[in-house]
Amino acid sequence: MCICAIPPTPVEGVTVYGRGSACDFQQVRRFLEDRGVLFRQVDVERDKDSLAHMKALSGQERAVVVEIGKKVLVGFDPVALERALP
Repeated sequence: MCICAIPPTPVEGVTVYGRGSACDFQQVRRFLEDRGVLFRQVDVERDKDSLAHMKALSGQERAVVVEIGKKVLVGFDPVALERALP
């Protein structure tokens, strides 16, 4: 049996904050979708309370922010994302 035939296990508790049209936001979204990760995406341009939460988490207003449990990642960094996922 080929291990690649096994579907990925969904991971819950992942939130992606950013501007919906931003390139890094889209890259993170595709990265997580490709790995079967269930996540909540928050467009901070539409939800100002979430923008304040994102800034409190990371100090960032512009870059995409990924919250995985208690881990907070800033920007699209595939290596860091891979390490942060269980």
